[in-house]
Amino acid sequence: MCSLEKRIRDIIHFYVNENYKNYLKINKLETIRENNIPSVIDELYSQKKEHIQVFVKDSLKIMLQDEMPEEFIITNLLSEVFRDDELCKNRLTMEIRLHQQKITKGTIDYNKI
Repeated sequence: MCSLEKRIRDIIHFYVNENYKNYLKINKLETIRENNIPSVIDELYSQKKEHIQVFVKDSLKIMLQDEMPEEFIITNLLSEVFRDDELCKNRLTMEIRLHQQKITKGTIDYNKI
């Protein structure tokens, strides 16, 4: 059985990936310019922080149905995940840089992150 923490992490990853693709599509981009990544992350994170938590809860309700844990357990886990906004934004920035390097160069150079 998949742990609750892993499910939450997977849902967040899916959410971020879909929002990244949507941002590229809306702005008619193939990638986000390297120097724009932090400002894009800052803007999107601020706009979506509340929504992602609702999305995670709703997704878990669908996935787990009768096995859904108490609301306070989910709320506590999400509070822990989103406790440090700067850490979250830095992680997202790094993930996008890695993803875009892989797309554009076919490889990842960790020295350029």
